[in-house]
Amino acid sequence: MISWSRGKSLMLFSASCYAGLNLCVKQLHHIPALELLFFRSVISFSICAVGIWHAGVYFFGNNKKWLIIRGVTGILALWLYFSSLQKIPLASAVAIQYTSPVFTAVFAGLLLNERMGKWKWVFFLLSMIGVGFIKGFDSRIPLEYVAIGLASALFSGLAYTSIRKLHSTENPYVIIIYFPMLAMPFTAIYSWINWVQPMGLDWFYILAMGIFTQFGQISATKAIQLERLENVTFLNYFGIILALGFGFVLFQETFDWVSITGMGMVLAGIFLNLVDKDKMKAKKSPLVSSS
Repeated sequence: MISWSRGKSLMLFSASCYAGLNLCVKQLHHIPALELLFFRSVISFSICAVGIWHAGVYFFGNNKKWLIIRGVTGILALWLYFSSLQKIPLASAVAIQYTSPVFTAVFAGLLLNERMGKWKWVFFLLSMIGVGFIKGFDSRIPLEYVAIGLASALFSGLAYTSIRKLHSTENPYVIIIYFPMLAMPFTAIYSWINWVQPMGLDWFYILAMGIFTQFGQISATKAIQLERLENVTFLNYFGIILALGFGFVLFQETFDWVSITGMGMVLAGIFLNLVDKDKMKAKKSPLVSSS
Protein backbone atom coordinates (compact mmCIF):
# COMPACT_ATOMS: atom_id res chain seq x y z
CA MET A 1 0.00 0.00 0.00
CA ILE A 2 1.28 3.48 -0.85
CA SER A 3 1.30 5.95 2.04
CA TRP A 4 0.31 9.42 0.88
CA SER A 5 2.35 12.52 1.68
CA ARG A 6 2.79 16.18 0.79
CA GLY A 7 5.61 15.28 -1.60
CA LYS A 8 3.39 12.88 -3.54
CA SER A 9 0.60 15.47 -3.65
CA LEU A 10 3.02 18.02 -5.11
CA MET A 11 4.24 15.60 -7.78
CA LEU A 12 0.67 14.69 -8.71
CA PHE A 13 -0.11 18.39 -9.02
CA SER A 14 2.98 18.79 -11.21
CA ALA A 15 1.83 15.99 -13.52
CA SER A 16 -1.57 17.67 -13.78
CA CYS A 17 0.08 20.99 -14.66
CA TYR A 18 2.07 19.39 -17.46
CA ALA A 19 -1.11 17.75 -18.74
CA GLY A 20 -2.60 21.25 -18.86
CA LEU A 21 0.48 22.44 -20.77
CA ASN A 22 -0.01 19.65 -23.32
CA LEU A 23 -3.63 20.64 -23.78
CA CYS A 24 -2.73 24.31 -24.36
CA VAL A 25 -0.09 23.43 -26.96
CA LYS A 26 -2.57 21.14 -28.74
CA GLN A 27 -5.12 23.96 -28.85
CA LEU A 28 -2.48 26.27 -30.35
CA HIS A 29 -1.65 23.89 -33.21
CA HIS A 30 -1.91 26.70 -35.77
CA ILE A 31 0.93 28.69 -34.16
CA PRO A 32 4.53 27.58 -34.92
CA ALA A 33 6.21 25.62 -32.13
CA LEU A 34 9.13 28.08 -31.93
CA GLU A 35 6.72 31.00 -31.49
CA LEU A 36 5.06 29.13 -28.60
CA LEU A 37 8.52 28.52 -27.19
CA PHE A 38 9.15 32.27 -27.34
CA PHE A 39 6.01 33.08 -25.37
CA ARG A 40 6.75 30.33 -22.87
CA SER A 41 10.31 31.64 -22.43
CA VAL A 42 9.21 35.23 -21.80
CA ILE A 43 6.81 34.14 -19.05
CA SER A 44 9.30 31.72 -17.47
CA PHE A 45 12.16 34.25 -17.58
CA SER A 46 10.05 36.89 -15.83
CA ILE A 47 9.01 34.56 -13.01
CA CYS A 48 12.53 33.11 -12.54
CA ALA A 49 14.15 36.56 -12.51
CA VAL A 50 11.90 37.59 -9.62
CA GLY A 51 12.74 34.31 -7.84
CA ILE A 52 16.50 34.90 -8.23
CA TRP A 53 16.14 38.46 -6.98
CA HIS A 54 14.26 37.29 -3.88
CA ALA A 55 16.79 34.50 -3.27
CA GLY A 56 19.70 36.94 -3.51
CA VAL A 57 21.92 34.57 -5.55
CA TYR A 58 24.28 35.27 -8.46
CA PHE A 59 22.14 35.56 -11.59
CA PHE A 60 24.47 33.67 -13.96
CA GLY A 61 25.35 30.83 -11.58
CA ASN A 62 28.69 29.09 -11.01
CA ASN A 63 29.02 26.15 -13.44
CA LYS A 64 28.26 28.02 -16.65
CA LYS A 65 29.31 25.14 -18.93
CA TRP A 66 26.65 22.76 -17.61
CA LEU A 67 24.09 25.54 -17.23
CA ILE A 68 24.46 26.26 -20.94
CA ILE A 69 24.26 22.54 -21.79
CA ARG A 70 21.09 22.27 -19.70
CA GLY A 71 19.60 25.32 -21.43
CA VAL A 72 20.41 24.21 -24.99
CA THR A 73 19.24 20.60 -24.52
CA GLY A 74 16.07 21.83 -22.81
CA ILE A 75 15.33 24.15 -25.75
CA LEU A 76 15.82 21.35 -28.30
CA ALA A 77 13.73 18.92 -26.24
CA LEU A 78 10.76 21.26 -25.84
CA TRP A 79 10.86 22.51 -29.44
CA LEU A 80 10.78 18.96 -30.79
CA TYR A 81 8.11 17.93 -28.27
CA PHE A 82 5.84 20.85 -29.18
CA SER A 83 6.31 19.98 -32.87
CA SER A 84 5.21 16.36 -32.34
CA LEU A 85 2.42 17.34 -29.96
CA GLN A 86 0.86 19.61 -32.58
CA LYS A 87 0.93 17.00 -35.36
CA ILE A 88 0.09 13.59 -33.85
CA PRO A 89 -2.52 12.32 -31.35
CA LEU A 90 -2.03 13.79 -27.88
CA ALA A 91 -1.64 10.51 -25.96
CA SER A 92 0.81 9.11 -28.52
CA ALA A 93 3.04 12.19 -28.33
CA VAL A 94 3.02 12.00 -24.53
CA ALA A 95 3.77 8.25 -24.54
CA ILE A 96 6.79 8.69 -26.82
CA GLN A 97 8.06 11.57 -24.67
CA TYR A 98 7.82 9.29 -21.63
CA THR A 99 10.85 7.36 -22.89
CA SER A 100 12.96 10.29 -21.61
CA PRO A 101 13.66 8.71 -18.17
CA VAL A 102 15.24 5.75 -19.96
CA PHE A 103 17.56 8.08 -21.87
CA THR A 104 18.26 9.81 -18.56
CA ALA A 105 19.48 6.49 -17.13
CA VAL A 106 21.77 5.99 -20.14
CA PHE A 107 23.30 9.48 -19.86
CA ALA A 108 23.65 9.07 -16.09
CA GLY A 109 25.81 6.01 -16.76
CA LEU A 110 27.92 7.82 -19.32
CA LEU A 111 28.29 11.19 -17.61
CA LEU A 112 27.78 10.46 -13.92
CA ASN A 113 29.42 7.00 -13.79
CA GLU A 114 26.19 5.34 -12.64
CA ARG A 115 26.07 1.81 -14.06
CA MET A 116 22.75 0.56 -15.41
CA GLY A 117 22.00 -3.07 -14.46
CA LYS A 118 20.99 -5.78 -16.93
CA TRP A 119 17.33 -5.62 -15.94
CA LYS A 120 17.24 -1.92 -16.69
CA TRP A 121 18.40 -2.69 -20.23
CA VAL A 122 15.54 -5.21 -20.51
CA PHE A 123 13.07 -2.57 -19.39
CA PHE A 124 14.66 -0.06 -21.79
CA LEU A 125 14.01 -2.52 -24.63
CA LEU A 126 10.42 -2.96 -23.44
CA SER A 127 9.82 0.78 -23.75
CA MET A 128 11.41 0.90 -27.19
CA ILE A 129 9.23 -1.98 -28.43
CA GLY A 130 6.23 -0.10 -27.05
CA VAL A 131 7.13 2.93 -29.18
CA GLY A 132 7.32 0.55 -32.16
CA PHE A 133 3.78 -0.64 -31.39
CA ILE A 134 2.50 2.93 -31.25
CA LYS A 135 4.03 3.76 -34.64
CA GLY A 136 3.71 0.42 -36.38
CA PHE A 137 -0.02 0.06 -35.91
CA ASP A 138 -1.23 3.67 -35.90
CA SER A 139 -1.39 5.08 -39.42
CA ARG A 140 -1.95 8.60 -38.06
CA ILE A 141 1.67 8.82 -36.87
CA PRO A 142 4.26 9.44 -39.62
CA LEU A 143 7.67 7.93 -38.97
CA GLU A 144 9.27 11.37 -38.97
CA TYR A 145 7.21 12.40 -35.93
CA VAL A 146 8.17 9.24 -34.07
CA ALA A 147 11.80 10.21 -34.72
CA ILE A 148 11.09 13.80 -33.59
CA GLY A 149 9.42 12.52 -30.42
CA LEU A 150 12.31 10.18 -29.61
CA ALA A 151 14.83 12.97 -30.27
CA SER A 152 12.87 15.16 -27.85
CA ALA A 153 13.03 12.39 -25.23
CA LEU A 154 16.78 12.00 -25.79
CA PHE A 155 17.47 15.71 -25.30
CA SER A 156 15.18 15.69 -22.25
CA GLY A 157 17.28 12.89 -20.80
CA LEU A 158 20.44 14.92 -21.30
CA ALA A 159 18.78 17.99 -19.79
CA TYR A 160 17.71 16.02 -16.69
CA THR A 161 21.23 14.62 -16.34
CA SER A 162 22.59 18.17 -16.53
CA ILE A 163 20.27 19.20 -13.70
CA ARG A 164 21.62 16.36 -11.55
CA LYS A 165 25.12 17.57 -12.37
CA LEU A 166 24.18 21.04 -11.13
CA HIS A 167 21.92 20.27 -8.16
CA SER A 168 24.59 20.78 -5.49
CA THR A 169 26.07 24.01 -6.88
CA GLU A 170 23.18 26.03 -8.32
CA ASN A 171 19.94 27.59 -7.14
CA PRO A 172 16.91 25.97 -8.87
CA TYR A 173 15.81 29.32 -10.33
CA VAL A 174 19.26 29.80 -11.87
CA ILE A 175 19.08 26.35 -13.46
CA ILE A 176 15.61 27.04 -14.84
CA ILE A 177 16.35 30.56 -16.14
CA TYR A 178 19.10 29.45 -18.52
CA PHE A 179 16.43 27.81 -20.67
CA PRO A 180 14.41 30.99 -21.43
CA MET A 181 17.51 33.20 -21.38
CA LEU A 182 19.10 31.21 -24.21
CA ALA A 183 15.82 30.55 -26.02
CA MET A 184 14.48 34.10 -26.23
CA PRO A 185 16.95 35.61 -28.74
CA PHE A 186 16.69 32.70 -31.21
CA THR A 187 12.92 32.24 -30.90
CA ALA A 188 12.34 36.01 -31.06
CA ILE A 189 14.15 36.25 -34.43
CA TYR A 190 12.25 33.24 -35.80
CA SER A 191 8.92 34.60 -34.53
CA TRP A 192 9.55 38.02 -36.06
CA ILE A 193 10.23 36.46 -39.49
CA ASN A 194 7.44 33.83 -39.33
CA TRP A 195 4.95 35.62 -37.06
CA VAL A 196 1.47 34.13 -36.74
CA GLN A 197 -0.84 36.54 -34.94
CA PRO A 198 -2.59 34.92 -31.93
CA MET A 199 -6.29 35.68 -31.91
CA GLY A 200 -8.94 35.74 -29.20
CA LEU A 201 -8.64 32.71 -26.91
CA ASP A 202 -5.11 32.06 -28.19
CA TRP A 203 -3.81 34.61 -25.69
CA PHE A 204 -5.55 32.79 -22.84
CA TYR A 205 -3.93 29.49 -23.86
CA ILE A 206 -0.51 31.16 -24.23
CA LEU A 207 -0.71 32.64 -20.72
CA ALA A 208 -2.01 29.36 -19.30
CA MET A 209 0.83 27.49 -21.05
CA GLY A 210 3.44 29.60 -19.26
CA ILE A 211 1.71 29.35 -15.89
CA PHE A 212 1.21 25.57 -16.15
CA THR A 213 4.90 25.16 -17.01
CA GLN A 214 6.15 27.23 -14.10
CA PHE A 215 3.86 25.67 -11.49
CA GLY A 216 4.74 22.21 -12.81
CA GLN A 217 8.47 22.90 -12.43
CA ILE A 218 8.16 24.42 -8.98
CA SER A 219 5.91 21.63 -7.66
CA ALA A 220 8.17 18.88 -9.00
CA THR A 221 11.26 20.55 -7.48
CA LYS A 222 9.62 20.81 -4.05
CA ALA A 223 8.41 17.20 -4.23
CA ILE A 224 11.93 15.95 -4.97
CA GLN A 225 13.32 18.07 -2.13
CA LEU A 226 10.83 16.55 0.33
CA GLU A 227 11.16 12.87 -0.63
CA ARG A 228 13.40 10.35 -2.32
CA LEU A 229 13.19 10.56 -6.10
CA GLU A 230 11.88 7.02 -6.59
CA ASN A 231 9.04 7.68 -4.13
CA VAL A 232 7.48 10.47 -6.17
CA THR A 233 8.69 10.25 -9.80
CA PHE A 234 6.25 7.52 -10.83
CA LEU A 235 3.33 9.90 -10.25
CA ASN A 236 4.44 11.83 -13.35
CA TYR A 237 2.93 9.00 -15.41
CA PHE A 238 -0.52 10.03 -14.24
CA GLY A 239 -0.15 12.53 -17.08
CA ILE A 240 -0.72 9.90 -19.76
CA ILE A 241 -4.07 9.01 -18.21
CA LEU A 242 -5.04 12.68 -18.46
CA ALA A 243 -3.68 12.80 -22.02
CA LEU A 244 -5.87 9.85 -23.03
CA GLY A 245 -8.89 11.51 -21.44
CA PHE A 246 -8.25 14.93 -23.01
CA GLY A 247 -7.58 13.37 -26.40
CA PHE A 248 -10.80 11.37 -26.31
CA VAL A 249 -13.11 14.10 -24.94
CA LEU A 250 -11.71 17.21 -26.64
CA PHE A 251 -10.11 15.97 -29.86
CA GLN A 252 -12.14 12.81 -30.56
CA GLU A 253 -8.93 10.76 -30.57
CA THR A 254 -9.52 7.02 -30.42
CA PHE A 255 -7.02 4.19 -30.08
CA ASP A 256 -7.20 0.52 -30.93
CA TRP A 257 -6.02 -2.10 -28.47
CA VAL A 258 -2.61 -2.45 -30.17
CA SER A 259 -1.77 1.26 -29.81
CA ILE A 260 -2.94 1.25 -26.19
CA THR A 261 -0.80 -1.85 -25.59
CA GLY A 262 2.19 0.05 -26.98
CA MET A 263 1.56 2.99 -24.65
CA GLY A 264 1.26 0.54 -21.76
CA MET A 265 4.61 -1.06 -22.68
CA VAL A 266 6.33 2.33 -22.72
CA LEU A 267 5.01 3.14 -19.26
CA ALA A 268 5.68 -0.38 -17.95
CA GLY A 269 9.33 -0.23 -19.02
CA ILE A 270 9.87 3.06 -17.20
CA PHE A 271 7.86 2.10 -14.10
CA LEU A 272 9.64 -1.27 -13.80
CA ASN A 273 12.95 0.59 -13.79
CA LEU A 274 11.77 2.42 -10.67
CA VAL A 275 10.42 -0.72 -9.02
CA ASP A 276 13.53 -2.72 -9.89
CA LYS A 277 15.80 -0.07 -8.43
CA ASP A 278 13.84 -0.05 -5.18
CA LYS A 279 13.87 -3.86 -4.88
CA MET A 280 17.58 -4.10 -5.62
CA LYS A 281 18.34 -1.55 -2.92
CA ALA A 282 16.17 -3.41 -0.44
CA LYS A 283 17.94 -6.73 -1.20
CA LYS A 284 21.42 -5.28 -0.94
CA SER A 285 20.75 -3.18 2.16
CA PRO A 286 17.75 -4.47 4.13
CA LEU A 287 18.30 -1.88 6.87
CA VAL A 288 18.47 1.11 4.53
CA SER A 289 14.96 2.28 5.36
CA SER A 290 15.74 2.52 9.06
CA SER A 291 19.19 4.03 8.76
